[in-house]
Amino acid sequence: MTNQIKLLFKLLRQNISGWQIAGFVIANLLGGAIILLGSQAYRDFDRFMEKESGLLSEGYVVVTKPISGLSTLKSLLGIKPVFNGEEIEKMRQHPAVSDIGLFSTANFQIRGSFSLGELNISTDLFMESVPDKFIDVKFSDESVWQADIDTDCIPVIIPRKYLNIYNYGYASTKGLPQLGEGLTSAFPISMTLAGNGQTRRYQARIVGYTDRLNTILVPETFLEQANAAFASKEPEPPSRLIVATTSKGRNTSFIDYLEQNGYSIEGDLESLRLQAVVHGILWVVIGIGSVVSVLAFVLLLISIQLLIEKNKDKFINLHSLGYSVSQIAAPYSLLIAAVDVAVWLVSACVVSLVYPELFAFISAISPDVQLASLLPLWIVAAVLALLFVVLHRIVIVRQIRRVCR
Repeated sequence: MTNQIKLLFKLLRQNISGWQIAGFVIANLLGGAIILLGSQAYRDFDRFMEKESGLLSEGYVVVTKPISGLSTLKSLLGIKPVFNGEEIEKMRQHPAVSDIGLFSTANFQIRGSFSLGELNISTDLFMESVPDKFIDVKFSDESVWQADIDTDCIPVIIPRKYLNIYNYGYASTKGLPQLGEGLTSAFPISMTLAGNGQTRRYQARIVGYTDRLNTILVPETFLEQANAAFASKEPEPPSRLIVATTSKGRNTSFIDYLEQNGYSIEGDLESLRLQAVVHGILWVVIGIGSVVSVLAFVLLLISIQLLIEKNKDKFINLHSLGYSVSQIAAPYSLLIAAVDVAVWLVSACVVSLVYPELFAFISAISPDVQLASLLPLWIVAAVLALLFVVLHRIVIVRQIRRVCR
């Protein structure tokens, strides 16, 4: 059997051109490097945009109606910029939208107070709620985020930026201690709810911090019951919506929809447009790399097919001597498999070495953004190498089987 394999490899060396293999290696290296570079850049650009603007972070965006001078005059007359049912349903039908959550607002007076050493703070507060599935804070014990109007202690989620404002703005100028996230849950906060001829005092506890929503959140059930008990008027339509977007939310059609309807988002709309444009460019880059790799794949198959046709009689003779199709195909399959694996391995190595240098450009703009893990890049390279090996093997075996019939 060993002599038979040696004979097949000798036949392969006599008939296959080194230039053909070299051409395939160069073309596939170029295509593979472009694919891996584009995919890694796509991931890092997403993280950069989310860090800088918070837009479409994890596929969510908060939509509002703009506040103008006319809106101010209307609000004095009791007319507020809210979303009606028709507008919400129309937005829900957009292909970039997978779900919409409504903000519920407390329609009663809230007075909050807490003490920190000799410092006593008392101020009017507001609170809102959204469906739990739109909140980016997860709890190991779901009961932490459950409360009703008969609960003595209200769980509260606040924006992380509020804590940063206190630590780096208020506390530093007033000589107060800065607070870590783990410590704030220990501070007793008193909330007095008043309205509709009733007053009730609750204790509140900060149970988490949100990077997605710029508001003070309480459980939806609690706020519904509190509005029913303390609000003296019927609930108003929502003035803000949290929209869960699909991958289509990253294209300009959704941005155009927001602009055409006069809607605003919490953030810079131009940054969102820039994100969509850059995503499109990166997909084009990945597409170019894919085309180059596919062309290299096809050209090598054509070369192998011509080689098989050239040695058709030899393969038929070998087959008649007892060589199986798999044995005849083995030298070709092993050679191509070795080339495939080597190409994608080298591509991954090159991108892993070069890309961190290119990433320094993003780091110079936003030092807080760290280079994403390169592990997914290696996984993509391994999967594509395996795919090429399997496809080449299938095609080679089929061609030799066709010849040997």
